[in-house]
Parts: sequence; C-alpha cells; structure tokens
Amino acid sequence: MLGALNVLKPTGWTSSDVVVKLKWILRKYCDDKKIKVGHLGTLDPAGSGVLPIVFGKATRLFDYYVGGDKLYRTTFTFGKTTDTLDSYGEVLESGGSIPTIDDINGVIDKFVGVLNQIPPQYSRVVIDGKRACDVARSGGSVDIKARTITVFSIDIIDYAEGVLSMDIHCSGGTYVRSICRDLADMLSTYAYMSSIIRLNNKSFHIENTVTVDELYENGVDQYILPVEELLKDEIFVAIDGDEVGKLLNGVDIPKRGESGNYVVTIEGKIFGICTDENDIVKVVIRLWE
Repeated sequence: MLGALNVLKPTGWTSSDVVVKLKWILRKYCDDKKIKVGHLGTLDPAGSGVLPIVFGKATRLFDYYVGGDKLYRTTFTFGKTTDTLDSYGEVLESGGSIPTIDDINGVIDKFVGVLNQIPPQYSRVVIDGKRACDVARSGGSVDIKARTITVFSIDIIDYAEGVLSMDIHCSGGTYVRSICRDLADMLSTYAYMSSIIRLNNKSFHIENTVTVDELYENGVDQYILPVEELLKDEIFVAIDGDEVGKLLNGVDIPKRGESGNYVVTIEGKIFGICTDENDIVKVVIRLWE
C-alpha cells in the first residue's frame, strides 16, 4: 500500500517528530508494522505549515520531490540576529539600525532569480559526514559552500516597527533564513527570521492540510491522497500491449520521445517515473506494487 497525507506541522515540532507520530497511525491503518513512513521535505522546528507525509513505496519519491517549488510566508525582524538566524537561537548581535521600506524596496529585487546561497551553520547540510547543525551545537563551525537556488518571486505583505512580512516562492533547497541574513547584510544591519509558514509544497497546499490530532481522532481514510495526486503536474505516458510484460520484467522497451522525466502508467495505474536514455526507457523510480 502506498499514499500520502498533507499534514499541518505545528511550530515547535521537528519534521521527524511528525513522522514518528504518523508511523503509529499508519502502521495500524495498513496493518503492517514494517511499512515505511517519511516526509517529502524538512521543515524547521520554528516553522509550521505543509509537510507531505508519504508511506509505502511512495517514500521513494523523496529525492524526486524534495527539489520542487515551495511557497513560504515569513517575517523578518530587524535590529538583532541570533546564532540560528531564527527566534529559537541565542542573540549574537543587537542594536542594528531599522531600515525604511524604501531601503528594503531598493534591494529586495536582488534576491529574486537564480542565486548562489550559503546555507546557515544551523542546517542539516552534511559536511565531511557530519551535519552542520550538530557541529554548530557543539560549538564548532564548518565551511559550507554556496549552492545554486532559484527565488521566483518575493511579495512584501506588510512592514511595521521593523518587522517585514513577505511571501517567498522558491525552489527546493532554498533557506529562507539565509535570505534574511543576506538581506540584513546588504542593508548594513541585523535581522532574524521571526516566523515562517510553508503555504505550498509542490502539489500540496495549506488549505487542504490535516492536523495530527485530526488524524488521531478521525482516522486516516478520508485524508489519504493517492500517489497520482503527488504527480498530477507531471507528464503521463501509458504503456500497453506486449511492452507491459517487458517493462515489469526489466526488459528494455523503446524510448517514448519525452523530454525529461515522465510518469508511466499501466492500465491506469502508476508504474513509476521514467526517462528516455539513449533509445530506451529508463526506470528512475519504480512504484508498482
């Protein structure tokens, strides 16, 4: 069995906390104590909002899904900064100037587009086999290289008393805390991310989320999303005839002529994600049960 749940993560929980709680519910629902349960993209403990939870072979979609576009609503508070760049950390610097809205509008466009971004020291980036956040908690630091991310848009919602509220639409792998840090640096002041809510994670939207309490109280039947929902924005290609047996048994079949990845279906059921490689269909992720 495989599927997904669009869970509303509360502030203060780690993404792993949510997975642990959902394991108990889903293993009971599926009557399978070994069924795999995971999420499709970490959300910081300070953050709330959309956290897609998947189970069964749908957990194989992590690497494919985690890079998808996301939409965040966030607030940056100017005048001080913390070691974690959010409200959970210890204050490192304070007394910074409070920029005007004109100051912010004058530089905010520099944070839209394809950018090189350095993740925070308190992040789950792995350097030499260790997570940067674990090193930081023990008092050390690591050399984190810049990585390429894309910010599609930044929309300012409000600015009052040094608190900036914005919607940020960005690619997977973007650290909003780093945007906060870099914006403050450009304005020659300090800032920290005082709140963040993930509104969208690819095809998952906050208006359709369910809380962990609701899942405990109501069961999961009415909330389970089929794997088709996770992949609804992709290209679908149907395989039929003699090619079905070949594909299921690992025998090469001719390429489909599609550019990039596509979802292969057999009799309306998802087989997996494939791509054309040379002249054949290459299976990227098999979901067939």
